[in-house]
Amino acid sequence: MDNKAIVKFCKEVGCCDICCLRYLGLKNPATYENYKEYIHKYTESGVEVENNSEEQQITSNSVDNINGNTDVNGCDDEPPKKKKKISICVSCFGILQEENWSECFNMVKETLEKKRYECSTFACALSAPIATLLRDKAIILHLSDAFKDYKEDTLTPLKEAWKWTFGVKLAAQIGMTLDSGAISPLLITLNMEYPDEPQELEILKQLSPSLFQERQKQRRKFTVEFTRPSVEQAMDKISLEQLKGVDKWNKIPSVDIEAKCVSAMCVHAPSYLGGRYIKLSRELPQTPWLIKGKRMMESSVQEIIFEPIAKVFDLTPEDVEHRLKFMSAGREDVDVRCLGDGRPFAIEITDPRRDLTGDELKRVCEEISKGGQVIVQKLMHVSRNELSELKKGEETKCKTYEALCIKLGNENPEPNILNGKTPVAVTEEDIRRINEYRNTEAEDEAKIVVKQRTPIRVLHRRPLLTRTRRIYDVVARRVPDYPQLFTLTIRTEAGTYVKEWCHGEFGRTTPSLRDAAGFRADILALDVTAVLLDWPRPQ
Repeated sequence: MDNKAIVKFCKEVGCCDICCLRYLGLKNPATYENYKEYIHKYTESGVEVENNSEEQQITSNSVDNINGNTDVNGCDDEPPKKKKKISICVSCFGILQEENWSECFNMVKETLEKKRYECSTFACALSAPIATLLRDKAIILHLSDAFKDYKEDTLTPLKEAWKWTFGVKLAAQIGMTLDSGAISPLLITLNMEYPDEPQELEILKQLSPSLFQERQKQRRKFTVEFTRPSVEQAMDKISLEQLKGVDKWNKIPSVDIEAKCVSAMCVHAPSYLGGRYIKLSRELPQTPWLIKGKRMMESSVQEIIFEPIAKVFDLTPEDVEHRLKFMSAGREDVDVRCLGDGRPFAIEITDPRRDLTGDELKRVCEEISKGGQVIVQKLMHVSRNELSELKKGEETKCKTYEALCIKLGNENPEPNILNGKTPVAVTEEDIRRINEYRNTEAEDEAKIVVKQRTPIRVLHRRPLLTRTRRIYDVVARRVPDYPQLFTLTIRTEAGTYVKEWCHGEFGRTTPSLRDAAGFRADILALDVTAVLLDWPRPQ
């Protein structure tokens, strides 16, 4: 291709220097960072020609002299300095013209000052007007007509050229290093709007009437008339002849007003913390417990863990609600303790100002634990990928429980505990029957396979289903000095309702402890003693 001829063509239709390089298909970031040097190579005279502002100024001064603008003493009046008028690029609407960047820089600076990020790098992104797609297409059609070997896929995307030019200048303005979004956690996004965009896109209704007639019929589905996908679809098969047939589009229309920056959004990638909590209270839900909008308990595991983290980041209660998210490998009931190494959990912190240091994480654990209800021995940074292991473990992990149970009576119509005869007591034979009970083959890993209907106590939030669950091991022991009581150490798969297995819940769980023991029993207290999931892993 004749690169000089293409640059000349782009200049004649009204493209800025950077857009000229875009239509050449140049994709080296250094080219755009030093665009003035590179455009110099492709201009016929070897002199930068954008806007001809210097030439216009010289001409203006010459006209003043011809008109006799001198003082009575023969000294020339110094002409007032006029702001150079910059022609707005017909392709990017001025987005790539350096003269229009100062307002964008200021908006980014103001946002960064408010958010106070402690980050040395950033990535940048551009939300460009949809109308730039139409402009790109129109210029490409004209280029393809003028230069037969010009290919439509030559064009370098606007967003890439913007990043390599504006992004580099922005880095110097804010004292940070420009990096890719895959590396830097801080993303700065500028939203640009072109005031005349709605009117300009109206021509697509003439070029692709069937598409927009169909969208008009489906207003509920397509609430916005022009979207990026719909515009791309409409332009897919447009020819130069079609475009020239539309009023004012026989050539590339000039632009009277540049695109404006309407917002600068700065967002830090979420930070994730992982740990295990030990719950020592039997009056503490895992998350805030509300029934019909009324709080049922004063606090929760989640709130106790969130409080010191909110202090470190200086978060308001509203911030906490929207920017902190609690995740865990399952949950225990309000009246169930979680002991041993605790239950794995994670916290997502949205748009953090920075990452917490090791010392800060240690102090957060101390603050959580000092109340005595919840203990977190260690918190560490985890990756987003590790969260999937946590959620997967919620369904696949095994748990060990310790249950304190009471023998209510033997298998007869009127239990001894109620008729005043010999007191009910747990016997060695009772213990033997429980420990030896199984309803599976000897070689099966699980001793007991149960079918459980959704417990009545959780029917308000879970569908009524019958679930099959596996109990891998059950060990019963008598409680010294308490003849009616016995303990059970139970190892189960995730999702087993241990309380319902112990008391049977009116036959909704089969088989239950009653089938194994040969007597009616109930559960008095339950503890989770081990959540068998290796998470989080030390780094």
